[in-house]
Amino acid sequence: MNTFGANACLIDAARGLSLRGSELAARVCAMESELHAMPAGLLLLSAPWTVDTVCRYLAAFRQGRALALLDPGIESNTLMELIARFDPAGLWQPGIEAPAPAGYRRVDHGWIRQTDAALVHPDLALLLTTSGSTGAARMVRLSREGVLANAAAIVRALEITDAEIAPTSLPFYLGYGLSVLNSHLMAGATVVVNAHPVIGSEFWACVDTYGVTSFAAVSHTYELLARLRWTPSAHASLRTMTQSGSRMRPELIAQLADDIGRAGGRFYLTYGQTEATARMAVVPAHRIAEKCASVGLAVPGGGLSIRVESGEETLQPDVPGEVIFRGPSVMMGYADIAADLARGDDHGGVLHTGDIGRFDEEGYLYLEGRLKRIAKLFGQRINLDAVERLAAEAGAEGAAVAISRNDEAIVLWCEGEAEPARLERISRSVAERLGVNRHGVLARAIEKLPLLRNGKIDYRSLIRAAIEEKAPT
Repeated sequence: MNTFGANACLIDAARGLSLRGSELAARVCAMESELHAMPAGLLLLSAPWTVDTVCRYLAAFRQGRALALLDPGIESNTLMELIARFDPAGLWQPGIEAPAPAGYRRVDHGWIRQTDAALVHPDLALLLTTSGSTGAARMVRLSREGVLANAAAIVRALEITDAEIAPTSLPFYLGYGLSVLNSHLMAGATVVVNAHPVIGSEFWACVDTYGVTSFAAVSHTYELLARLRWTPSAHASLRTMTQSGSRMRPELIAQLADDIGRAGGRFYLTYGQTEATARMAVVPAHRIAEKCASVGLAVPGGGLSIRVESGEETLQPDVPGEVIFRGPSVMMGYADIAADLARGDDHGGVLHTGDIGRFDEEGYLYLEGRLKRIAKLFGQRINLDAVERLAAEAGAEGAAVAISRNDEAIVLWCEGEAEPARLERISRSVAERLGVNRHGVLARAIEKLPLLRNGKIDYRSLIRAAIEEKAPT
């Protein structure tokens, strides 16, 4: 960030050290000296959760240098593909032992390019991937203004103060995790930097050791924690929880909100896309009981509307259409090749989300599916997200994901559901509700739904598995 709040603090959980004030500023300055040794152009930054990586990110932001944040576990061939596509100035990864690729040489701080790198637009701050894998993925171009605007909006929407203490519970290189970091630093709060998986005792020991007050996770993580009989009240300091990602079961929302509410805490549902830097809408904690099926109201500084088939936009209730978001946090555009890095703002603050939604009488947004999540079965167009809701109503106790098998059948992958009789009942019930032949809906058991690195469902894997008629391993 250009600046962070006066009381901002990074806790290095691995070493038990805290950095705040002049110490934090000095560490960022030390990373700026590394940065000055790197040539002009886009830098690829491997982004594990370490204090040094956070300070490198802050140093680049302060110096106006564009970064592509990468999964620290990125495969070598994927990294080479990104270098070939974007002609970066280098890979900022001190201590890397792998030999530099052709056209680059290894130095103390990583690899640097031996010829001029691709030109970068002066407003460009970050390249982030929209999916769990960077291989051949479109990258989102985010501006400095957009990153700062979204952080400020989240501070206001979630009422983040300098008293908050948040752990790093989501990947650094993806929008939601980065949003948690940015918003808390802007508010002058504390971030506990740790690399422990959330589904593990070490993470929760860290929460208790440092008196963590705020926890962020995607829906599927909350489902996994619920299976482990985790409750927020088991951690005395926890007062704020946020969720983003796919839809959560209303029963689980109510359970978590009630549990943390008894301790005087708050649970926020949020809705976002990387293309809008991060979160676009929030359900205020005090309305969660009555609005748990909604994704909320636009964050401060942003606006939502519904675009109907005629192309007109409306704020009227109960009119379905594509969700449009407007605000300063909307991306500059996508990047597929090096030449895209020099492009300016292609979107003018307007994002066509690809989500289908509607407003209620109070202006709260409800999502009904994706434009691309439509199957054609027996000549009938079917919203696959709606099918998942029908599965829950039919008795699916865990998460259920619907995919189309070559438009011949809808396969419902039911997590943790092993009883054939129950699966048959779910199949029949959903088929009846859709008004299709009972053989058109097939409920199948799966021990654990496959996830991308960003915590979202790996639909491609499930489609392949349905075609091959076996659960993915």
